[in-house]
Amino acid sequence: MDERVFYSVDFWNSFGEIFPASVVIIKRDGDIIYGNHIFRDLIGSDVTNLFYFMENDCSNRINETIVSYEKGEELVFNTVKIKKSHGIIHLSYYLFPLENDLFSLILTNNVEMDNKLLLLNNIVNTVPDPVFVKDEQHRWMYVNQAFANNLGCSPAQILGKSDHDFFPQDESDVFHKMDRKTFKHKKTTINEENFTCRVNGKRTVSTKKSVFRTLAGSQVLVGVIRDVTEIKEARECLKKHAKELKRQVDIRTKQLEMKKNDLESAVEKLKSLNSDLDCFAHICCHELREPLRAISSFSKLVLDEYACGEHKNIDEFLHIIYKGASKMDELIKSILQYSTNGLNTNSMSLFSSHDLISEVLLMLDLHINEKNAKIIFENMPDIYADRLQILQLFQNLINNSIKFCADQITPVINIHVILKNNFAEFQITDNGIGIEKKYHKEIFLPFKKFHSRSEGSMYGIGLSLCKKIVENHSGSIKMSSQENMGTTFKFSLPTQKAN
Repeated sequence: MDERVFYSVDFWNSFGEIFPASVVIIKRDGDIIYGNHIFRDLIGSDVTNLFYFMENDCSNRINETIVSYEKGEELVFNTVKIKKSHGIIHLSYYLFPLENDLFSLILTNNVEMDNKLLLLNNIVNTVPDPVFVKDEQHRWMYVNQAFANNLGCSPAQILGKSDHDFFPQDESDVFHKMDRKTFKHKKTTINEENFTCRVNGKRTVSTKKSVFRTLAGSQVLVGVIRDVTEIKEARECLKKHAKELKRQVDIRTKQLEMKKNDLESAVEKLKSLNSDLDCFAHICCHELREPLRAISSFSKLVLDEYACGEHKNIDEFLHIIYKGASKMDELIKSILQYSTNGLNTNSMSLFSSHDLISEVLLMLDLHINEKNAKIIFENMPDIYADRLQILQLFQNLINNSIKFCADQITPVINIHVILKNNFAEFQITDNGIGIEKKYHKEIFLPFKKFHSRSEGSMYGIGLSLCKKIVENHSGSIKMSSQENMGTTFKFSLPTQKAN
């Protein structure tokens, strides 16, 4: 340990009691200002002047040492004799000039002094954390080797200087502010600070500071510095990874939620399809049994008349049987068409709905001319769909609007469209005979009759097929109508390929 660290009275007042040797602070004339417990045990607690216990040559030798040191000479070690009741004690002393013309002596024999100083030095300097002591003017009174290593210089180059001599202005201001706060409140503080190390650059440190009062009444600040740079970096890394993990979990949670919603939607759709299938099977059985009963009944009548030799009604019976068989054939064709109408993604394409409607009108040209119907449409958008299915959709809806119109009224059909959220919302409005409100809930069920006054007035499989085509394209269809006030169908179709 460098002897020059011992120049302060405050240092010895603070640490003299734990020093492993006799410590005494004297004036030039030998008056004792302070003595630690080892010195008091050696000389006595009532001693007021050190020279009273020395021969004249010893006190003169101490004065000579003081003068030599004041002249800049490095002689700080010598021997003295202390007079005790049981004899003379021969001691060596180390002299350290202090402020205010005071001097500190460490009294011991040579070997004991060296060993104890070495032990103290090793204890403090083997501590891996920087340790420092400051006076009330924020000057370093003591620093250990770890502190000096961080500043890239020796302890002797640091003592008596302040933070401003080694650190940037902004850092020094922070250190002084925290030191003042610790001095003021006299409580142990722990602060995290930025520390510019000449050897390792920017570091983050946690500094624990405490205030101690010396026997002379002054205060000193003792600090221990712990480098937490790696800990802070690890903490920040953990925060970053935790944030990223949370982001990934949130994404995955949203994906699972979407899949859950899709699954629930699929389950509901499957339930609806099963319900529709049950209803469809029931309707099919009911509709097919009607012509089958007619075929069976009139076939038996034909056989009975042949058996009786009567033939007058056979032509009529056979005609009824033929009509029943034809009706069954149409029903079976409709069932096959409905049951096999699915969406093939390979057939999806982007095409002009304007061109498609024009094509439908050509297909219905004969029917349109017979009724002198007017179909109004313009600025129809491109849509992304199965063209054949959409052709069938518009054909069924336009054909029904022409078909179910009073004889004395010219059919007028208006087609409008609104683009919204990657979908085209079509609206087909006619001036036909309309549909009674009591049938509105059943309008899209297969094989339902709503216009008994018209021959072939069964919407039948057509509207059910329209509903299925629209839903195949992730759209929806609905109808509004009043009797004798016309009908409006609204449905949506995609304008681009779904993600």
